[in-house]
Amino acid sequence: MGRVVVLGAEEEPGYGVALALLHDGGFHVSTAVSDPGSPPAQKLESAGAQVLPFHLDSTTGLQGALSGAQKCFFATKTDFTKPDPLQSEISHGYLIADACKQHGIGHVVFEGGQHVQRRFGFPVRSMDAKACIGDYMAEIGLRKTQILIPFLFESFLTTFSPKPAGPNFYKIDIPMGETPMDSISLSDVGPVVTTILKNSQKWAGKSCLLSADRLTVTEYAEMLTNHLAPRVFQDSRISLKMFVESYKVEAGQDIGNMFEFWRKDTQRRNAAEMFELFSDTKKFSHWVSANRDSIVNALEK
Repeated sequence: MGRVVVLGAEEEPGYGVALALLHDGGFHVSTAVSDPGSPPAQKLESAGAQVLPFHLDSTTGLQGALSGAQKCFFATKTDFTKPDPLQSEISHGYLIADACKQHGIGHVVFEGGQHVQRRFGFPVRSMDAKACIGDYMAEIGLRKTQILIPFLFESFLTTFSPKPAGPNFYKIDIPMGETPMDSISLSDVGPVVTTILKNSQKWAGKSCLLSADRLTVTEYAEMLTNHLAPRVFQDSRISLKMFVESYKVEAGQDIGNMFEFWRKDTQRRNAAEMFELFSDTKKFSHWVSANRDSIVNALEK
């Protein structure tokens, strides 16, 4: 049984990947975290993971985490508080790639991205950075698989929770117009990565564009209405300009551009591949039914 290390395992998607690997039982699982005393790290340790200290600003922790591992999963973060979030994320990704190469990691699975700036002329720094990291990994000859994660169902519980617009009436502010939007549940990412790591010969060298459902915002609203009656949900038809103006955080323009990229991108995701990777992948209607109470609680906050 080989050893796989999950870098940044105290945060998603690393945390879910680590739990899925532990549940599967096919690997010795090491988890590299910034704070071994944090609740997520303690839960992972209780579940059977080796917990190691890891800071991207220190190569020592990275070297220790990768030593003796055969496989690795990582997902870099875009820190919009940095003076240059794009270059900061790229630097972190290059550091991980170099360390994986140095330690002879046989298969690296990572959250990848697409070159939005290069293709369409507007930036989505979280995607552009990950695309550059993927390019670099190819240049240095790492055996890799990238997963591209679309809109998450769980975003309806947090960032994109429908906004009240009257008694039992809610609007969804997502600037997709009539273009369908791919989506999955965050909880299904871990089992997908587990399948990829267990079947390196089949999946190494591939890009897996994950998708469990592909619906318009109106269709997402209709499904929420069907499951959460008497509440009614509706696409607000917000424009990109209005979305960016109302989204008062540093990443607002990037998030707006992300939706614009999804509207313009012609590369279709393969839902059949997603179900091959994880046969119990949840469709949006199933996720809403299973998470009804959580959705209602989010609406009532």
